[in-house]
Amino acid sequence: MKITFIHSPENYYDQNYGTLFVPLWAYYLASYLPDGWDPVIVDCRIEDPITFGPANVFAFSGINQDLSSINRTWKLLKDRYPEATFILGGPITWSFEQECKLDLIDHFDHIFILDGEETLPRFLDELSTGDQSSKVIRSERVSLELARKIRFDLLDPKAHYYYGAVLEVSRGCPFLCEFCDIRVLPGNNRTNTKDISLIIEEIDEYAKRGIEKFQLACDNFIGDIQWSDRCLDAMLDWKQRNNADVSFFTWLTINLYKLPDQLRKMRECGFNTLFIGIESVNANSLLETAKVQNLNVLEDAVETIHSYGFIIAPGFIFGFDSDTETVFEDTLEFMKKTGVIGGDPSFLMALAGTPLYKRMHDSGRLIERNGEEGIERRKIQTNIRYLQDKDFLVQGFLDFITHYADAKYQYQRLMNHIDLMVSRGDYVESGTSSGYASPWLYLRLQASKSFYRKMLFRRIRYMLTPSRTWFASMAFFQVWRQSRRHSTNFFSNYFYWLYAWTNLALKYEGLTERDFDLHSVGEHFDLSKLMPHRHAAELKDQEQRDGVKATTQSKFTDRALRHLVEDGAV
Repeated sequence: MKITFIHSPENYYDQNYGTLFVPLWAYYLASYLPDGWDPVIVDCRIEDPITFGPANVFAFSGINQDLSSINRTWKLLKDRYPEATFILGGPITWSFEQECKLDLIDHFDHIFILDGEETLPRFLDELSTGDQSSKVIRSERVSLELARKIRFDLLDPKAHYYYGAVLEVSRGCPFLCEFCDIRVLPGNNRTNTKDISLIIEEIDEYAKRGIEKFQLACDNFIGDIQWSDRCLDAMLDWKQRNNADVSFFTWLTINLYKLPDQLRKMRECGFNTLFIGIESVNANSLLETAKVQNLNVLEDAVETIHSYGFIIAPGFIFGFDSDTETVFEDTLEFMKKTGVIGGDPSFLMALAGTPLYKRMHDSGRLIERNGEEGIERRKIQTNIRYLQDKDFLVQGFLDFITHYADAKYQYQRLMNHIDLMVSRGDYVESGTSSGYASPWLYLRLQASKSFYRKMLFRRIRYMLTPSRTWFASMAFFQVWRQSRRHSTNFFSNYFYWLYAWTNLALKYEGLTERDFDLHSVGEHFDLSKLMPHRHAAELKDQEQRDGVKATTQSKFTDRALRHLVEDGAV
C-alpha cells in the first residue's frame, strides 16, 4: 500500500519568501505508518505531484491560507486517480470546524482533526482490512514526549533544496492572549515538551545532511523555563562537541528579557532571530487582549533583548478596541527608538475558537463570510467591525507603510539597533559564522527556481533608487566599521534588516484604498455591547473541559473594556 503526503502551500503569503524549509509534518507523520505502507513525500514548491504516480492514499495538510492551493492540487490528483482515498488534516481542519465551515473541505474522503500520531496509523490499518472509517476523525491530544524521529531516509534525496529545517520542540503556551488560537486547543494552555535527547538527535541528523538553519517550532520556547534551560545546555554541549556552525530561530514571549543566563546561552548556541509578539505599544490594548507579560516593560525588554545581539521579528497588531488615534505614529516611533528591524504589522482578526471570536460574535461585530478567503495577495481583509472608523484605519495604514518603507527611517532603525548592541555591554558573540540570515545560501536557493528568481529581481529593482541605494550603502559602511571596531560580525543583522525592509515594501507595493476590505461599527453602536456577557460558571466549565485559563483572561479583558466604556475613551 502506498501513501503520498502532499505539501501544497499557497505561495502568495509565504513568510519565508523563497527560503524553503523542510515540510516537517509529512516527514514526521511518515514515521508513524503501520507495516505494509510505503510513504512518498511530495513538496509542490519543488516537485510536480503527477510525476509520482498513483497512491492508495493522498494525504494533505495545511493552514487556512492554503485552501486554494490544496484544492487545486486535490483536483489535479483526483481527476488522474479517482479511486484513491484523499485525506486532509492539520490546523485548517480544526479551524474550519470551529467556524462551522467543514463543508469547504467536504470533498475530501476523510478529515482529521487535531493530532495525527495515533489516528493516522489506525485509519490506515482499517483501510488495509476494508473496515469503514468515519468521515471526520478526531484525536485526543498526544504528549510530545512520545514523539518519534522523522523519516530522514525520505529526506536524503531532497535535502539540498532547503534553506533550513523546521524542528518541533514543544507545544502550548501558559499565557492568556485573547486573540490566540493556540491556547484554546484542548490542553494547550500549558507547555507540552519534547524529549531533549530526541531534539539533539534530530539536529545532528539534519547537520549531517548539510542543513544548518533551524526553526525550532513551538508556541513559546520558554513556556517551561526549566525545560528550556536544560534544552539549551544540551544544544550547547552538542554544538561544542561537534564544532557545528548552526543557527536558530524560534518563537517565545518577551519575558525572556528577565533571563540573562538563557539570553547568553541562546546566543552561544547560535540563536539570532526571535519571533516575539509585541502586539501593541498601547498599554490598554495589551490589557484588553490579556497580554499581561508585555505590560509596562516593552521598551526596556525589547532594548535588553536587542543588546545581547538578537534580532526581534515582532508581531504588531492594529485594530484593538483600545487603540488610540496616534497608534500608527506611536508604533513607528517605538520601532525606531528600540531598534526593531523586522516586522509585518497586521489588523486584528478573530480566529475561530478564541475568546475574541466569541466576544465579537456576541456583540454583533463578527463578519461572517462563506467560501474561500484571502486569495488576493494584496487585499487586506478581516472579520471584525472595528470601533475605529474604517477610513481612519485605511489611511493610517497607508501612511504607516509609506513611512516604514522610507529609506532614512529604515537607516535610523538599523543604527539604533546596532547602537544598542555596542553600548549596553550585554552583547554575546553568536555561535555561528553567518547567522540565521545567510545571504549566500539564500541567493543560491533563489536562483534555483524562476518564481523565486523573479522575487529576487524585484528586491534588486526596488533598491535601485538614489535614496535607497545611498542609505543601504551608508548602513553597510557603518556596520562594517562597528564590526571592525568591536571585533565582531554584525552583518547577519544588516542582511536581515535589508531582507525585512524589502519584504514589507514589496508586499505592499502599489497598495491603495481599493485593496482594503475593512469595516467599522455603525455611528450609533451601543457601547454597552463591548462588555462580555459570559457567566462565571461558563468560564469555569471551559477551564475544566479544555484546560484554558478563561477566568483569568476574562478578568483582564473586562477591566480594559470597562475603562473604554466608563471613561468614554471611544
